[in-house]
Amino acid sequence: MAGDGSNRPPLATWADVDPARHPFDPVEMAVAVRALVPPPPPPPTFRDGRWIGEAEAFVWVDAVSVILSDRYGQWAYLWYSGPWESEQLGFVTDRLPTPADAPTFVADSLLAWRRWLEGLAERFDHVLPSLDPALAVGAADVVAAWEAAVARVMTFAATPVVDNDGWPGWCQLTLRWFLTATGVPPEQAQAVVDGALERFGWWAPPTAVAIDEVAERVARDVLGPAGTVPTGRIDDWPDTWPHGWPSWRATNTGWGAGPPSDRGHSA
Repeated sequence: MAGDGSNRPPLATWADVDPARHPFDPVEMAVAVRALVPPPPPPPTFRDGRWIGEAEAFVWVDAVSVILSDRYGQWAYLWYSGPWESEQLGFVTDRLPTPADAPTFVADSLLAWRRWLEGLAERFDHVLPSLDPALAVGAADVVAAWEAAVARVMTFAATPVVDNDGWPGWCQLTLRWFLTATGVPPEQAQAVVDGALERFGWWAPPTAVAIDEVAERVARDVLGPAGTVPTGRIDDWPDTWPHGWPSWRATNTGWGAGPPSDRGHSA
């Protein structure tokens, strides 16, 4: 993130970035940035074993973030961000535009970020209705709906990320927004997501197994034993795989000795 983050809004809830809550005119923005965006400094250069001009580059990125968020809402602070960032040639400070190109650079980056948020909003619109308890026959249906919803949101967040070490961070941010969109308090959402992703470190590529594991952990930590009441982690809740096969996470079924890899066989 830009600078030391001192000016960064918390962006802790979906309401902070939900496009529906923050009207946006891309045509107006493309014109406005020509007057709003200050000229950037020269791109940093590596010389004599250190980067020259990196601090100035971060100051410029942060200044643009503040200007855009003041005008368009907190969501715009991350104008330079997005899961596709790793596809670019380095971080935004490594590819600063020329002063003449800066307005177009900022406008294109902000628009790409806005479009990604709009795509995320569409995904939320598709999965949130599936969590309606009225659609469930029992607790197992509620759990299954939550696991499926979390997996779909994670897949959306992780798919554009090309660097293996980038997906946990994007899933963390996206899942936190998703949980707050369902009504989970921000502090609880943060704790649930952190706990679900804590075992995934650097250079661990996202897999279907990993996504399913996170989805199961999130559903378990959000829902109570009845599958409806928000609560803390309940370790004696016997969650199950399809067809009645016990999950390795259940601690009162005799299968709670750790992941399958710890028991000498795979799931």
